[in-house]
Amino acid sequence: MIRAGFIGGIVGFIYIMSLTLLSPFCTLCITPFLGIGVGYIAGYFDKPLKVETSLGRGTIAGSIAGLGVAVGQMAAAVVNGILVTNSEQLPALMKEIGLSEFIISNSDEYWQATLTVNSFCGIFNLALIVGLGALGSVLWFQRHRANSFSGVSS
Repeated sequence: MIRAGFIGGIVGFIYIMSLTLLSPFCTLCITPFLGIGVGYIAGYFDKPLKVETSLGRGTIAGSIAGLGVAVGQMAAAVVNGILVTNSEQLPALMKEIGLSEFIISNSDEYWQATLTVNSFCGIFNLALIVGLGALGSVLWFQRHRANSFSGVSS
């Protein structure tokens, strides 16, 4: 479970950090796959004998991966804020694209908005990964352990 959590945390940190540089809302598309995958891998590595044990290990693996994702998202928010507030070309580029009404000219407002949105997305992603990690471990258990028990009883 710890190995699966660290694998998911590292993959999630790298992927979420790269996506958050664009927008924090882009991160919501990877978290369901990451959560289920981490839970499934936790079941594969640990091979628990009871569904309750599998559920607990998937939850722990999801928690570890979710913390990696949350740290990556907040680090990317800080990097994004530094890059945007120190860029002189960004307002001209946004006007060229036609997004001039979305520009926050005050850097304090930009920092506040960036950190608030990333915090909410990070907490949501953490909760989603933990829940889906538990679901992934139960899916592994039903697929592999339930089949081996039904084969023994017949």
